[in-house]
Amino acid sequence: MDTMTPEFARRFWKSLLDNASRLITDANALLDAGSHGRARALTVLAQEELGKALWVYQEFEGAWSEGTESPRAVGRLNSHGRSHVAKYLEAIEFGSELEAFWGDYPEIEEPADGESWDDVFARRRARADEAAKAANQDKQFGFYVDLDSTGGIVTPQDLPADRVAEDLQRAARVVEMLLIRDHTRMKHDAVTEYDSTGEMQWRLMPISHPEEFTGFVQAVRDRDGNDEGEPSPRDD
Repeated sequence: MDTMTPEFARRFWKSLLDNASRLITDANALLDAGSHGRARALTVLAQEELGKALWVYQEFEGAWSEGTESPRAVGRLNSHGRSHVAKYLEAIEFGSELEAFWGDYPEIEEPADGESWDDVFARRRARADEAAKAANQDKQFGFYVDLDSTGGIVTPQDLPADRVAEDLQRAARVVEMLLIRDHTRMKHDAVTEYDSTGEMQWRLMPISHPEEFTGFVQAVRDRDGNDEGEPSPRDD
Protein backbone atom coordinates (compact mmCIF):
# COMPACT_ATOMS: atom_id res chain seq x y z
CA MET A 1 0.00 0.00 0.00
CA ASP A 2 1.49 3.36 -1.00
CA THR A 3 -1.57 5.65 -0.59
CA MET A 4 -2.26 6.82 2.94
CA THR A 5 -3.73 9.65 4.96
CA PRO A 6 -1.40 12.14 6.65
CA GLU A 7 -2.39 10.75 10.06
CA PHE A 8 -1.56 7.18 9.04
CA ALA A 9 1.63 8.36 7.32
CA ARG A 10 2.73 10.08 10.53
CA ARG A 11 2.29 6.89 12.53
CA PHE A 12 4.07 4.90 9.83
CA TRP A 13 6.94 7.41 9.68
CA LYS A 14 7.41 7.38 13.45
CA SER A 15 7.32 3.58 13.47
CA LEU A 16 10.04 3.45 10.81
CA LEU A 17 12.30 5.80 12.76
CA ASP A 18 11.55 4.09 16.05
CA ASN A 19 12.65 0.83 14.47
CA ALA A 20 15.73 2.48 12.95
CA SER A 21 16.76 3.91 16.32
CA ARG A 22 16.23 0.55 18.04
CA LEU A 23 18.26 -1.24 15.37
CA ILE A 24 21.07 1.23 16.03
CA THR A 25 21.00 0.63 19.78
CA ASP A 26 20.91 -3.13 19.17
CA ALA A 27 23.86 -2.77 16.80
CA ASN A 28 25.75 -0.85 19.46
CA ALA A 29 25.13 -3.64 21.98
CA LEU A 30 26.40 -6.21 19.47
CA LEU A 31 29.47 -4.10 18.78
CA ASP A 32 30.21 -3.86 22.51
CA ALA A 33 29.91 -7.66 22.66
CA GLY A 34 32.47 -8.05 19.87
CA SER A 35 29.97 -9.09 17.19
CA HIS A 36 31.21 -6.70 14.51
CA GLY A 37 29.56 -8.25 11.47
CA ARG A 38 26.10 -8.43 12.96
CA ALA A 39 26.47 -4.88 14.29
CA ARG A 40 27.23 -3.72 10.75
CA ALA A 41 24.27 -5.68 9.37
CA LEU A 42 21.84 -4.04 11.79
CA THR A 43 23.32 -0.62 11.02
CA VAL A 44 22.59 -1.13 7.32
CA LEU A 45 19.04 -2.27 8.13
CA ALA A 46 18.54 0.90 10.19
CA GLN A 47 19.64 3.02 7.24
CA GLU A 48 17.22 1.18 4.96
CA GLU A 49 14.40 2.01 7.37
CA LEU A 50 15.58 5.62 7.29
CA GLY A 51 15.40 5.55 3.50
CA LYS A 52 11.73 4.55 3.61
CA ALA A 53 11.05 7.18 6.27
CA LEU A 54 12.58 9.84 4.02
CA TRP A 55 10.24 8.91 1.16
CA VAL A 56 7.27 9.32 3.49
CA TYR A 57 8.59 12.57 4.95
CA GLN A 58 9.19 14.14 1.56
CA GLU A 59 5.58 13.47 0.59
CA PHE A 60 3.86 14.45 3.84
CA GLU A 61 6.02 17.15 5.43
CA GLY A 62 3.76 19.92 4.15
CA ALA A 63 0.53 18.13 5.03
CA TRP A 64 1.72 17.54 8.60
CA SER A 65 2.53 21.23 9.01
CA GLU A 66 -0.70 22.48 7.42
CA GLY A 67 -3.04 19.92 8.97
CA THR A 68 -4.53 18.79 5.65
CA GLU A 69 -6.19 15.38 5.55
CA SER A 70 -6.19 14.37 1.88
CA PRO A 71 -4.61 10.97 1.16
CA ARG A 72 -1.39 10.93 -0.83
CA ALA A 73 0.65 8.28 -2.58
CA VAL A 74 4.27 7.56 -1.69
CA GLY A 75 5.16 6.16 -5.08
CA ARG A 76 8.67 5.04 -4.19
CA LEU A 77 7.37 2.70 -1.52
CA ASN A 78 5.62 0.80 -4.28
CA SER A 79 8.35 1.06 -6.91
CA HIS A 80 11.45 0.71 -4.69
CA GLY A 81 10.22 -0.56 -1.33
CA ARG A 82 11.74 -4.01 -1.93
CA SER A 83 15.05 -2.64 -3.18
CA HIS A 84 17.66 -2.71 -0.43
CA VAL A 85 20.03 -0.62 -2.52
CA ALA A 86 17.41 2.06 -3.31
CA LYS A 87 16.47 2.47 0.36
CA TYR A 88 20.08 2.66 1.49
CA LEU A 89 20.94 5.04 -1.35
CA GLU A 90 18.23 7.45 -0.18
CA ALA A 91 19.77 7.42 3.30
CA ILE A 92 23.26 8.03 1.88
CA GLU A 93 22.11 11.03 -0.14
CA PHE A 94 20.35 12.51 2.87
CA GLY A 95 23.41 11.79 5.02
CA SER A 96 25.61 13.80 2.67
CA GLU A 97 24.06 16.88 4.33
CA LEU A 98 25.22 15.89 7.82
CA GLU A 99 28.38 17.99 8.07
CA ALA A 100 26.66 21.11 6.75
CA PHE A 101 23.76 20.49 9.16
CA TRP A 102 26.17 20.95 12.07
CA GLY A 103 27.90 23.94 10.45
CA ASP A 104 30.96 22.10 9.12
CA TYR A 105 30.67 22.89 5.43
CA PRO A 106 32.76 20.52 3.29
CA GLU A 107 34.69 21.60 0.25
CA ILE A 108 32.42 21.52 -2.80
CA GLU A 109 33.44 19.16 -5.57
CA GLU A 110 33.63 21.22 -8.74
CA PRO A 111 33.80 20.17 -12.40
CA ALA A 112 37.23 19.32 -13.76
CA ASP A 113 38.41 20.79 -17.04
CA GLY A 114 35.94 19.89 -19.76
CA GLU A 115 33.32 18.64 -17.29
CA SER A 116 29.83 19.96 -16.58
CA TRP A 117 27.95 20.01 -13.28
CA ASP A 118 25.92 17.11 -14.65
CA ASP A 119 29.17 15.13 -14.84
CA VAL A 120 29.92 15.94 -11.20
CA PHE A 121 26.44 14.89 -10.07
CA ALA A 122 26.67 11.69 -12.11
CA ARG A 123 30.02 10.84 -10.50
CA ARG A 124 28.67 11.49 -7.02
CA ARG A 125 25.63 9.38 -7.78
CA ALA A 126 27.83 6.54 -9.04
CA ARG A 127 29.91 6.62 -5.84
CA ALA A 128 26.77 6.57 -3.71
CA ASP A 129 25.37 3.68 -5.74
CA GLU A 130 28.57 1.68 -5.23
CA ALA A 131 28.48 2.42 -1.50
CA ALA A 132 24.88 1.22 -1.32
CA LYS A 133 25.74 -2.03 -3.08
CA ALA A 134 28.75 -2.56 -0.80
CA ALA A 135 26.59 -1.94 2.28
CA ASN A 136 24.07 -4.52 1.12
CA GLN A 137 26.92 -7.00 0.76
CA ASP A 138 28.19 -6.09 4.24
CA LYS A 139 24.71 -6.81 5.59
CA GLN A 140 24.79 -10.30 4.13
CA PHE A 141 28.34 -10.90 5.38
CA GLY A 142 27.14 -9.90 8.84
CA PHE A 143 24.94 -12.98 9.11
CA TYR A 144 26.60 -15.69 7.02
CA VAL A 145 29.88 -17.52 6.63
CA ASP A 146 30.77 -17.70 2.95
CA LEU A 147 33.61 -18.13 0.47
CA ASP A 148 35.17 -15.17 -1.32
CA SER A 149 36.24 -15.03 -4.97
CA THR A 150 39.59 -16.67 -4.15
CA GLY A 151 38.04 -19.52 -2.18
CA GLY A 152 38.91 -18.03 1.20
CA ILE A 153 36.54 -18.21 4.16
CA VAL A 154 34.71 -15.00 5.05
CA THR A 155 33.04 -14.73 8.47
CA PRO A 156 31.00 -11.96 10.15
CA GLN A 157 33.97 -11.21 12.40
CA ASP A 158 36.16 -10.18 9.46
CA LEU A 159 34.73 -6.66 9.31
CA PRO A 160 37.06 -4.20 11.12
CA ALA A 161 35.59 -3.08 14.45
CA ASP A 162 36.75 0.54 14.10
CA ARG A 163 35.08 0.91 10.72
CA VAL A 164 31.85 -0.61 12.04
CA ALA A 165 31.86 1.78 15.01
CA GLU A 166 32.41 4.78 12.74
CA ASP A 167 29.59 3.74 10.39
CA LEU A 168 27.28 3.13 13.34
CA GLN A 169 27.86 6.55 14.85
CA ARG A 170 27.28 8.24 11.50
CA ALA A 171 24.04 6.30 11.00
CA ALA A 172 22.85 7.42 14.44
CA ARG A 173 23.65 11.04 13.61
CA VAL A 174 21.84 10.90 10.27
CA VAL A 175 18.66 9.47 11.82
CA GLU A 176 18.98 12.09 14.55
CA MET A 177 19.28 14.81 11.89
CA LEU A 178 15.89 13.91 10.43
CA LEU A 179 14.32 13.89 13.90
CA ILE A 180 15.79 17.33 14.66
CA ARG A 181 14.54 18.69 11.35
CA ASP A 182 11.08 17.43 12.15
CA HIS A 183 11.29 18.99 15.62
CA THR A 184 12.25 22.33 14.03
CA ARG A 185 9.41 22.04 11.51
CA MET A 186 6.87 21.49 14.27
CA LYS A 187 8.24 24.34 16.39
CA HIS A 188 8.42 26.96 13.64
CA ASP A 189 6.33 25.97 10.61
CA ALA A 190 3.41 23.83 11.77
CA VAL A 191 -0.09 24.93 12.74
CA THR A 192 -0.74 21.43 14.08
CA GLU A 193 -0.14 20.11 17.59
CA TYR A 194 3.44 19.20 18.52
CA ASP A 195 4.08 15.46 18.11
CA SER A 196 7.20 14.60 20.08
CA THR A 197 10.00 12.33 18.89
CA GLY A 198 12.13 13.10 21.94
CA GLU A 199 12.28 9.49 23.10
CA MET A 200 13.97 8.45 19.85
CA GLN A 201 16.43 11.34 20.00
CA TRP A 202 17.30 10.44 23.56
CA ARG A 203 17.80 6.80 22.59
CA LEU A 204 20.28 7.77 19.88
CA MET A 205 22.28 10.36 21.79
CA PRO A 206 24.64 7.98 23.68
CA ILE A 207 25.74 6.67 20.26
CA SER A 208 25.51 9.80 18.13
CA HIS A 209 27.16 12.13 20.67
CA PRO A 210 28.53 10.01 23.53
CA GLU A 211 30.70 12.69 25.13
CA GLU A 212 27.93 15.28 25.10
CA PHE A 213 25.48 12.72 26.47
CA THR A 214 27.78 11.78 29.34
CA GLY A 215 28.45 15.42 30.15
CA PHE A 216 24.77 16.31 30.06
CA VAL A 217 23.77 13.42 32.31
CA GLN A 218 26.49 14.31 34.81
CA ALA A 219 25.52 17.99 34.78
CA VAL A 220 21.90 17.14 35.55
CA ARG A 221 22.96 14.78 38.32
CA ASP A 222 25.20 17.46 39.81
CA ARG A 223 22.40 20.00 39.61
CA ASP A 224 19.89 17.69 41.25
CA GLY A 225 22.34 16.13 43.70
CA ASN A 226 21.33 12.72 42.44
CA ASP A 227 23.64 9.96 41.24
CA GLU A 228 20.88 7.56 40.27
CA GLY A 229 18.91 7.31 37.07
CA GLU A 230 19.06 9.42 33.95
CA PRO A 231 17.27 12.66 33.07
CA SER A 232 14.38 12.57 30.67
CA PRO A 233 14.46 14.24 27.26
CA ARG A 234 12.78 17.58 26.74
CA ASP A 235 11.08 18.86 23.62
CA ASP A 236 12.34 22.44 23.72
